[in-house]
Amino acid sequence: MRPPPPAGRRLGLDLGARAAKAALIDAAGNLIATALDASEPAPARAIANLLRGLPAGEGGPPASAVAATGYGRALAECAGKKITEITCHARGVRRLHPDALSILDIGGQDAKAIRLAPNGRVEDFAMNDRCAAGTGRFLEMAARRYGLEIGEVGEFCGLTSAPGPGRAPFEISSTCVVFAESELIGLDARGMPAAESLRAVLRAVARRVALLLKRAGAVEPLYFTGGAARNAALADAIARECGLRVRISRHAQFTGALGAALSLPGSETS
Repeated sequence: MRPPPPAGRRLGLDLGARAAKAALIDAAGNLIATALDASEPAPARAIANLLRGLPAGEGGPPASAVAATGYGRALAECAGKKITEITCHARGVRRLHPDALSILDIGGQDAKAIRLAPNGRVEDFAMNDRCAAGTGRFLEMAARRYGLEIGEVGEFCGLTSAPGPGRAPFEISSTCVVFAESELIGLDARGMPAAESLRAVLRAVARRVALLLKRAGAVEPLYFTGGAARNAALADAIARECGLRVRISRHAQFTGALGAALSLPGSETS
């Protein structure tokens, strides 16, 4: 018989469209550990991978309670609670950044802009889950075309979304990932430097998410979360488009999972 997990430890799962994340917290709501499964998640397999990446309680399960959020939350059989992503990101970001009044989350298949009240409650939000050209999938496609990971794009572009010296900015007009990729192919054929093409991609994504931020009534302090937040040049491009300072959240990929864990009974913030 396995020993029970340490008392009060709770686990949040964020089963997204492109990656699965886990956040383990203690009784006071402090983050103990995180885990990431970057493969396309079949929920059961992704959860098993995540659990292997977390510290166990003396040979037993890592937590006494589990909550899930994200696209795959309904299929998480181990989760006693299933919660919307909007609520979870609000909880997670406010735990990490108590001053947060707005959140921008860009995941693999959608983007979310959330406005918070001073007490941390969600006041309004806007979401794009129809057009992939404003999501992490679009960035991933463009980065891989040039042999890069999303987190490497900023350095490759010189950590700026502005065009290179003496160049007028080229703009990608397509709102569809397939057509946008065709535009990149055309740029490559004309000899456009890869850094310039990627800056155009960043500006295209930034324009779309800036509209979401406007619809949600975003104000500062604004925190950027999700896998796309690894790209500092994208944060710069979004700031240029929306006129707000964009701060990259701590543990940016795990705020949804953290918020799920914090929603469980026994947490100081539940």
